[in-house]
Amino acid sequence: MVYGMTKKRLLQNNIMLLTEPVAGVKTAAIGFWFSIGSRREQPGEFGITHFTEHLLFKGTATKNTHDIACTFDRIGGYVNAFTEREDVCVYCIIPAQKAAVQSALRTLCDMAYGAVFPPDEFERERAVVQNEIAASADDPESSALDAVALAVWPGQDISRSITGTVRDVAALTREQVAAWYREYFVRGELTVAAAGGITEEELAAELELMPARVPPVCYPAARHYDGTSRWQPGTSFFPSRFRQMQVFELYPVAVPVSERDSYVMAVFNALVGDTMSSRLFESLREKHGCCYTVFSFFTFYEDAAVWCAYASCDKERLAELCALLSQEIRLLESDGITENEIEAAKEHLCGEELMSGEDMEYLMKRLQRNYSMGFPLRGTDEIIAAIRSVSREELAALARRLLAQKDRAFVVYGAHLPARTKKTVLAAQGVSQKKC
Repeated sequence: MVYGMTKKRLLQNNIMLLTEPVAGVKTAAIGFWFSIGSRREQPGEFGITHFTEHLLFKGTATKNTHDIACTFDRIGGYVNAFTEREDVCVYCIIPAQKAAVQSALRTLCDMAYGAVFPPDEFERERAVVQNEIAASADDPESSALDAVALAVWPGQDISRSITGTVRDVAALTREQVAAWYREYFVRGELTVAAAGGITEEELAAELELMPARVPPVCYPAARHYDGTSRWQPGTSFFPSRFRQMQVFELYPVAVPVSERDSYVMAVFNALVGDTMSSRLFESLREKHGCCYTVFSFFTFYEDAAVWCAYASCDKERLAELCALLSQEIRLLESDGITENEIEAAKEHLCGEELMSGEDMEYLMKRLQRNYSMGFPLRGTDEIIAAIRSVSREELAALARRLLAQKDRAFVVYGAHLPARTKKTVLAAQGVSQKKC
């Protein structure tokens, strides 16, 4: 494989086109990223963005649902979509043959500005979305993540459910959804990212046939939100019908995040909880055997970011797990981080980048991620070099800056806990309770 130059190009109709051609591969990935998500919704609109995303597949002026499916199925391709709090993405993975790329791209364009929402399809898909919401409510991790967002960003748009409730979706009208589609999908900000066996000119020629849109506003300037989301520290207990206890220790991250900081954060996260040799995995699971699942991650939004350490366990091991989790995180400050840990984390990340460089979907999403963060569109070799240059001093500075006790939020989600158990958990952390 031979990687071409990554490029950013603003088309005449204000679509932002990001490309990374890769010679010698037989696949291509194309993603349409609409700058609209659940955060923009107001009362009476909750769930409308996610519902609209589903309806993009339900027919256009020139294609019905079956035609759209066949466009991708008959070339052995794959098409999907997802809605987040700030974006909707519709993407495909297809053979990198000119006819296949052209057919897939034209279909995505048609979905982006020509959806018609047939009444019968509208009602059928409403039922599908309501079933998806019900299924999500039966998923312990999904339900817990919603509770966490409510705990750390209470009463704010950033903590709103992406799908809305079954009742929210039942109240949405076809006229309302069509108006939302015209405003935010047809005329709103759109970024198209593509990687693999594609050419910039071929994509640009098709995309410029689409209607004009509002000009893009680049991160880190928050495009749609007033001020920074208000972080709520403290400890919260959320009772649920699930038996397993899920534990989250969270710290806010100052935004905007620089490109350099993003590499330091990646190394920090890898050595703390992103690998089988990480501190959290080796301590909580391998040494003490108090959990099956344990990991850590960063999440970034336009005006907020967070680092989270997560683990789940039986009710009987909860107090032990909470104490161990907090203890390991405190050790990052007091004992520091060893050179061996740092090198292992770097090599893990570099290996991931090398392997992911053969995955066109990953490259396409990396283009969008870097663009949305306001970073240069780096290639694999540049990213690996940046990861390897992260220093121990940078990691120590990040740990001191990130792990401030006054900013910590601790969330326990699971079976109902008696007051005595809650007190034990709180005592193990040395903090006071925020709410139940």
